[in-house]
Amino acid sequence: MARDSLDGAQHSAATAATDRDRPLRILMTNAVLTGRSGTETLVRDMVLALRRRGHSVATFAPVTGPAAAEIRATGSPVVTSLATLGEVPDVIHGHHTGPTIAALVRFPGTPAVFACHDFASHQDAPPVHPRIRRYLYVRSVLRGRLVDENGLPPSRVTCWPNTIDLNRVGPAAPAPAKLRTAAIFAHPGAIPFAGLIAQASERHGIDFRGELVTKAADDVVKRLEGVDLIFASGRMALEALASGRAVINADRFGIGGLVTMQRLDDFAAINFAYGALSEAASPECLDREIVAYRADDAAGVTRHVRQNLNSDEGARQLEAIYRAVLSERDWPRKLPSEEDLALAAILETFVQQNRIFDTRFVKLREGVGPSEEFGFAMGELSGQAAELATEIRKLRRGGPLRSFFALLTGRNTRR
Repeated sequence: MARDSLDGAQHSAATAATDRDRPLRILMTNAVLTGRSGTETLVRDMVLALRRRGHSVATFAPVTGPAAAEIRATGSPVVTSLATLGEVPDVIHGHHTGPTIAALVRFPGTPAVFACHDFASHQDAPPVHPRIRRYLYVRSVLRGRLVDENGLPPSRVTCWPNTIDLNRVGPAAPAPAKLRTAAIFAHPGAIPFAGLIAQASERHGIDFRGELVTKAADDVVKRLEGVDLIFASGRMALEALASGRAVINADRFGIGGLVTMQRLDDFAAINFAYGALSEAASPECLDREIVAYRADDAAGVTRHVRQNLNSDEGARQLEAIYRAVLSERDWPRKLPSEEDLALAAILETFVQQNRIFDTRFVKLREGVGPSEEFGFAMGELSGQAAELATEIRKLRRGGPLRSFFALLTGRNTRR
């Protein structure tokens, strides 16, 4: 009898070990997969990193485009309807409220984790659901949204910092002894004091190259080549640091400061975005941060970022979270009811047709509040207005087109 009990215990232990080590089927959700916003890049990086760890990952996004094609090209499925998924996932990794809820309804026996990336955005409002066993936040301020504003138990809330794919970033450039070039690495119009940065660069003999990102097109990391000092925040700051650039944290609020070894942990905790706590941009502030640059310190920052904030480390942390959730209890497979299937389809259609997470959201980017979205929109509109003014001047000068312009505008263009 004792022998039977021992054999049973050994069998249970072996089964538990097997469950602990077996590859997982993961369903990752995102509002859109069309461009290179923060979560779109994160999803792409995590899909690859989790697959390198032996797991299978499918991605659900109601609105897709080039970003989805990029993920598919790696051999990972992307679906716009949960009805097409042939296997029940072991765990749901949710980004954005709408698609996360749809996945929970479609797979009624599957546990989930939800990652919050923004404090104000409605698409990051955490859905309070008994099967969401962990709520992740990428910067310290977001813990307040989860715990204080939504009453989630602190034991189910954990930090999961942003990471970057070193394969995409490429090798790090050596830190120069002296800064020779500088640029803004941000979404168009996101940093409104480019003029102050240009003047500060000139005072220190640095060639200022303006904004590196004009449109969300190709992989913007490639645009960092040949630039020593970057003004950026969030994921773009992290990418610049990993590629060997010195970074002064900057956003629409002002200057967060030069990222140094002494301040690196603090910057990482806030996802390299000081936001409203930034110092107002001024010549004195910019001068102070530029002259604080030290090549050996910058090289140390890059080494630390590449060793500790890479996507493989992020995937390792995720796997530990997934397995902890799965070990909490048995999660028996359940078939969705007819009502579940209907509701999941309705939610998918709602997200798509109401265009809550459409291309406008992609243009306005991830992780920003309404006022910052307005700033981005105004930045894009300003650029379009300048282009339009140029075209109008051409029309006014242009012979036969002059009368055509007059017909369009109802104005007499003759002087």
